[in-house]
Amino acid sequence: MRTTFLITTACVAWVSGGAWAQTATTPAAPADNAAPAGAEPAVTKELFKAPSGTQASTEIQPISSVSEGQVLASEFIGKAVYNGDGDDAQSIGELNDLILTPDGTVHAAVIGVGGFLGVGQKDVAIPASHLKLSVRGDKSNWIVVNTTKENLQSAPAFETSAKFTEGVADPNKANEAKTDAAPADPAPAVQDNKMAPATPAPAN
Repeated sequence: MRTTFLITTACVAWVSGGAWAQTATTPAAPADNAAPAGAEPAVTKELFKAPSGTQASTEIQPISSVSEGQVLASEFIGKAVYNGDGDDAQSIGELNDLILTPDGTVHAAVIGVGGFLGVGQKDVAIPASHLKLSVRGDKSNWIVVNTTKENLQSAPAFETSAKFTEGVADPNKANEAKTDAAPADPAPAVQDNKMAPATPAPAN
């Protein structure tokens, strides 16, 4: 028996640590890596918002349980994407990444199509709502998207490196890339400096 349902959420875990310092008898020297004068200060904000209907708390409450329908994103990155859930279904690409919104919703799925063993492959982004999870009779999981390989191959490429900086969306990055790629001024025409043939001397 196979069961197919939508992938709806992804989980992210963070681990942080502390640091300790030795007691010195002399004043500490200024750090060599201090921010230069005039440098922009760091901006820190929540990576993900608290779930709707809950109140954010400054105290960290460890999570020890999971709910039905939750998935572990790391187990799906790199998995094949199929065009159906039948035994004759064909692989049309692989799941390369998931794009998350600040409220934790999966906004888009980045699917790699074409190429061979990752070489020559291009990424295509589609709405995450088109992803389906098919639980097979042998308890294995398939990712299903009701489309064809040809449709994905003909879709515009999604360049993650041109849209994200260290995993964070950077809308200005694409504009900067367009500016850098502007065509240079055409080179001046090269004049022909070949000497004209000499005029033959008049016959005596």
